[in-house]
Amino acid sequence: MASILKTDKIEGVTSSGTVQMPAGHVVQMINGRVSDDRATTASTSFTQLGDTLSITPKFSTSKIFMIAVTNTELTGANAAYFDFGRTTGGTTTQNISGASNGITTIFQKAWGTTTYTFLDSPSTTSAVAYFCSVKVSAGTLYFNDNSANNFTNFTLMEIAQ
Repeated sequence: MASILKTDKIEGVTSSGTVQMPAGHVVQMINGRVSDDRATTASTSFTQLGDTLSITPKFSTSKIFMIAVTNTELTGANAAYFDFGRTTGGTTTQNISGASNGITTIFQKAWGTTTYTFLDSPSTTSAVAYFCSVKVSAGTLYFNDNSANNFTNFTLMEIAQ
């Protein structure tokens, strides 16, 4: 015989009010636009694109899954490299993947959508501010072509481990 547990709300026993979820479950999700304005970069070093989106992990063992979607155009026969950055405890890291050329590369020369993802292990329960980070090999990279639905969207998900 199967058991059924019905409830309207689950609360933690301790004052923290948190309940440990099984591994792989989404603990919380935050979504927002980090850039609406048309912007450009010609930087050959990783630099921040748009604003930050912050999350405060409920568990220090959690991973943060990030998804960024931006509208871009690249001039010339060049490459653009995308990554994520974070600021936690006063320390900022521009490309958290650690890969010299980031986690996504584009060569497009017409407006198009660039989507990139990364799984981070911040090992903290303090607030972490994440942002999109980008550099080019040469030329100029344009973001957000000012049409109605072109903006940089960013999603953070805390995943229980």
